Amino acid sequence: MNHWNLFKESWRIFWHNSALWVFGLLAALSGGFNLRYNFNFDFNPNVRQLSTAPIEFRALLNQIFSSQTLGVIVAIGILWMIFAFLLATFADGALMGMINTIGGGQKVSMGDGFRAGSKRFLPLLGVRFVLALPALILGLIAAVAVSQMVLNNPEDAAPLNMFTRTFSAAAGLGALSFVVGLLTMAIGVSAERAVVLDELPIWPSIVKGWKLLWSKFGDYFTIVLLFIVLGIAVGLILACILAPIICGSIGFTALSAASARDNNALAAIMLVAGPTLIITVLLGLLFGTLVNVFTSSVWTLAYREWNGSAQLPAAGTPPVAPPIEPIPQIEPLTPPGSSNNQPPQGGSA
Repeated sequence: MNHWNLFKESWRIFWHNSALWVFGLLAALSGGFNLRYNFNFDFNPNVRQLSTAPIEFRALLNQIFSSQTLGVIVAIGILWMIFAFLLATFADGALMGMINTIGGGQKVSMGDGFRAGSKRFLPLLGVRFVLALPALILGLIAAVAVSQMVLNNPEDAAPLNMFTRTFSAAAGLGALSFVVGLLTMAIGVSAERAVVLDELPIWPSIVKGWKLLWSKFGDYFTIVLLFIVLGIAVGLILACILAPIICGSIGFTALSAASARDNNALAAIMLVAGPTLIITVLLGLLFGTLVNVFTSSVWTLAYREWNGSAQLPAAGTPPVAPPIEPIPQIEPLTPPGSSNNQPPQGGSA
């Protein structure tokens, strides 16, 4: 597999098919690449500081966790997570189907994308739910352990031993959920395309994703390494572009807040920081659209080559249509009982 050619062909597909941008934007609006299997929690030694926080701060946490406000926030968060998960699944299914069609040498439209996203929506949703379930369970268990460590009164019996045990369990579960999340993401690369492109059932798709992960591990590793290198390069470019804008915005905000009157300070801050925030959000959506379409193109073209669907064409060259076989000639039918060698019957002269 020519990995660099794979990336160049993916960029060509992204640049010449604007219909893909719509579904890449939908995936970016739903959280996209950050949402799919990112149910694991991040634990670090800074959690130790929560146990030594002042009593007033812990009392405020207890009040927040026991009030109805937390229930409303959690309910809104769960509803948004469900909606975003459904929207991202639909958008990703549409991208896979459209890119597979483009890889076969055909053109696509937005209508094709909506049909592709709805055709295998439920099976793709089932594959993602099954793969996300282990990391979700581990993350919830770790979250419960951390909540016990945060909310318990340090004046209870043996607080140090209890903190050590709880923190060790939470850190171990967090690390395990991170590893499981990476493994399920790797399996999902091929499993999702097996259920969408090959129309396999849920469990056979997961099995195929597991087999392709280990049989094509070198390709997986090389593609991920190229993604990391490109991500670092793009990140440096964006940092050089956005750093002056952000620094200038912070400076103007501080200057406006200092020079404005007390009753107009908030208005002055919003006047300067508002456009910066809007530009940052728009750039984030644009970058998310690019990432979703480009990564989906890379993995879909790689899956097509692994699956033997087609050989990857050279970058910048249109796909060649398969040759048309000639139709064999059909001999004329003769009536039964007659022969081509029989002379015509007629009267003798």
